[in-house]
Amino acid sequence: MNRQRAAQLRISPLHIQQGLFAVLALLITLIGGQQFQRWEQSQQQEAPQLSFKYPTQTHFRAASSQAADSTPADDGRRPGTACE
Repeated sequence: MNRQRAAQLRISPLHIQQGLFAVLALLITLIGGQQFQRWEQSQQQEAPQLSFKYPTQTHFRAASSQAADSTPADDGRRPGTACE
């Protein structure tokens, strides 16, 4: 586009400068957003995955049957626990 056509469209150098600045601002914003996404993804990958492993319970007893099942030899505690 030569100067005569630009003059006919009434595009001043100030308009060109403002347009270039707007394009630059948009480009910086997009690059910044992309870098933020990459940083956020790397933080998620580095986060430790916590998994708790609980021992398997092999004996179940209803709470209401605890009083009926207890005998002088059975004090209601789990087998293998020591008295203190």
